[in-house]
Amino acid sequence: MIKLIATDMDGTLLDDSKNLPANFEDVISALRRKNIKFVISSGRSFSALKKQFGSHLEDLIFICDNGAYIVIGGEVAHISVIPQQTVNSIVDMCEEKGYTAILCGKKGAWHDSAKAQYNSEIAAYYNDCNFVDDLHDRDDEFFKIAIYNENGFTESQYDDLCERFTDNTVQLSGKYWVDIMNKGVNKGAALSGICNRLGVGYNNVMAFGDYLNDVDMLGCAYYSFAMSNAHNTVKQAANFITGSNNDNSVMKEVKKYCLQ
Repeated sequence: MIKLIATDMDGTLLDDSKNLPANFEDVISALRRKNIKFVISSGRSFSALKKQFGSHLEDLIFICDNGAYIVIGGEVAHISVIPQQTVNSIVDMCEEKGYTAILCGKKGAWHDSAKAQYNSEIAAYYNDCNFVDDLHDRDDEFFKIAIYNENGFTESQYDDLCERFTDNTVQLSGKYWVDIMNKGVNKGAALSGICNRLGVGYNNVMAFGDYLNDVDMLGCAYYSFAMSNAHNTVKQAANFITGSNNDNSVMKEVKKYCLQ
């Protein structure tokens, strides 16, 4: 019996136009009546997710910023703050490489005002940006640094970041995005902690994902689904394959396994 469902957002629950499934409200209401927990698991910030799921803040569980920020029942349950020295070293590296850094903190996201040409891309994921001239030593506590490369990250560029920041979790979360968090922070660790808190076992968990930052999360669920549009590594990690994000596939599987 499935007791908890966790799903990624972009490329998984949302279609390519960033729309929720048309029957999302009906399915969530039906799951709530059956006391099945629904977890939104994303690299996005809570402020962005709150805007999209405002009417469900107390009903849903949110794994935000790839597991660095967790909200349960509308209350912050966990934050993993990165040491300021590490934040500054990542900012230095971004300036050296020409990357764009977005610092995700308790007071919002911080963005270099000199990188204004990327505002439209960044606004798709971060809606509470503070624009400043210098990202060093900002008065905030940061739990994720998102790095944007307009040309996309090559394998060697990603490997370089992993080698530079061996004491952190470095995750490729999209073609153009890399996220850096504290060591051990990822969607899987966050979901595992939530399941332990709620007393939900591996065989009672369903999870959906499409990209590399979803692999750890899929490992927490027997009913683990990779989207047909998923990265091959994700398909290898999942126990099942479903349709694409444009075919309402998450909701179809939820209805099939939980509501029929």
